[in-house]
Amino acid sequence: MFLFAAAAIIAMAHCRASDTDQPERPPLRGTLALAETTLTIPQVDYERAIYYTEGDPYPHVDFSKIDKTRIVNKQHIALLLENSYIRLTLLPAMGRVYALYYKPTGHDLLWRNDTVTVGEGINDTGWWMWIGGVEYTLPGDEHGTTWSTPWSWRVPEDSPEKKTVRMEVIERGTGLRETLDISVFPGTAFFAATITISNPTDEVVQFAHWVNPQWTPGGLNELTDSTEFIIPTEQVIVSEKWQPNLGPSPQKWADNPLRFIRGWERMGDIMADGLSNGFFGAHSHDTQEGIVRVFDREKTPGVDVWTYGSHPTQIPMGSGSPSRGYVEMWGGTTKLFPNERRPLAAGDTLAWTEWMYAYHGTGGLTFADTALAVNFQLDERTQVARVGLCPTGKWSGTVQLLSAPDSTIESGSEMLHQWTVDLSPDQPFFASVERTQLGIDVLSQVRLRLESDEGRWYTILPEIVRRHE
Repeated sequence: MFLFAAAAIIAMAHCRASDTDQPERPPLRGTLALAETTLTIPQVDYERAIYYTEGDPYPHVDFSKIDKTRIVNKQHIALLLENSYIRLTLLPAMGRVYALYYKPTGHDLLWRNDTVTVGEGINDTGWWMWIGGVEYTLPGDEHGTTWSTPWSWRVPEDSPEKKTVRMEVIERGTGLRETLDISVFPGTAFFAATITISNPTDEVVQFAHWVNPQWTPGGLNELTDSTEFIIPTEQVIVSEKWQPNLGPSPQKWADNPLRFIRGWERMGDIMADGLSNGFFGAHSHDTQEGIVRVFDREKTPGVDVWTYGSHPTQIPMGSGSPSRGYVEMWGGTTKLFPNERRPLAAGDTLAWTEWMYAYHGTGGLTFADTALAVNFQLDERTQVARVGLCPTGKWSGTVQLLSAPDSTIESGSEMLHQWTVDLSPDQPFFASVERTQLGIDVLSQVRLRLESDEGRWYTILPEIVRRHE
């Protein structure tokens, strides 16, 4: 097992003045395109079991009326947003990102159920639907309720510079309105989600919004055995419910076995106890591919990680096929999941933008923003420095290793090694350098400095890696 200790992940960015299995689709041309199509998705025949009760706004399911061996084909309107690096599939009437196809690797990084199925849920509807992708949920609770409500949608921008699909829903119990703008741009591997929560009622509403991406980096529609969960936090919290499965609370994160899926003997949730940076991700070391969410950690400070455990036996694949499952890495407007809420006054709104993208070829992840996914590790056992970069678009500049006595490199630093690079999502950068090649005695003082040709630069502290047999 590989464990990570004394991890320091700090980044400062400065600006100086001046095809595998994919949903059916029509062919798209050009660098940026939007098209509407129809997807046929098999599902358990559950809709006949949905019912409502007087005075209750939510749909419920009578599970005694569901025969899970009866499969029907459901037709969905799908919108395809595509550029030179990604193809994004939306199910707009569900407010859902259904697939994220990353052209540099030819993989879809979002889990999709082979046959949609339903089961019990701890929310006001009493159930949940296993379909996959990314869901955006109100008003809190486990999976919320807005996944069960039809969304309206339209295309507010369809220009050569930007394609945007707007999806909207009213949460039936609170009256809150969620507006979700999903945008794709030319020449960038990310998609942007601008989320606006408004309160049109005349009362204060307590709520939490959580985004639930269901990730399977590696292209297998299940987790690979060496999948790592990257969270820039010092410790994680385990709720009392899951402590029998996952251990006591809190737990230090730097050397925690739960950083890897193989460390999860059973299912459960962990929550970040504060964040030092606004990103988190999952990385398959088996396939050297990962996915990351970048966000405003003031407006969305919550991170909750759920898996079924390592090599689970009860993944709800609708077909009954075996699967190693997926990871849900939730991001929320509150720190604790799922019971913490925050107030939204009558007439007020809360809005933010977040980004999600795939990356590859970096050897891991220690930092990410909207421009770059970066890996910077110092391996104490092998005495090797490893550097990897995968940009979201074209990126040219210098990659520098310096020796610095503390966490800064503003003064007293010494240049050790430098590369001049010209990168893109389909041409990442990776290098490893031995300490003796760098001509230094103490590997832990090595710092990474990145400077783009446009003058934007970063200082990134390393993750100190120790290998334990």
